[in-house]
Amino acid sequence: MGFFFLPVMLFCVIKLPDKKKFRILYVLFGLLTGGAIGNMVDRIRLGYVVDFIYVSLIDFPIFNVADMCIVISIIILAILYLFVYKEEDLSFLNFKQKKYREVK
Repeated sequence: MGFFFLPVMLFCVIKLPDKKKFRILYVLFGLLTGGAIGNMVDRIRLGYVVDFIYVSLIDFPIFNVADMCIVISIIILAILYLFVYKEEDLSFLNFKQKKYREVK
């Protein structure tokens, strides 16, 4: 999954406009990418992801720093997508060119 995810993240960062209202997206994409790479390194090196944060309600470690980066950035991205950014703000992620979508 990580090998598929990283090119998608790279595409999003390259297409991201350099405006002030999108600066938080650079940070969130960085956290997301860092978490994915951290889990991928563990999986390649050890064959599994090392989870070390223990929650007493569940009797085994369930979290690590990479997981926290992924979860926090996804939650904030969802909030931004649902409540802050409009469809026009995210039009830079379209694969289609605008000239083909115009209605005459």
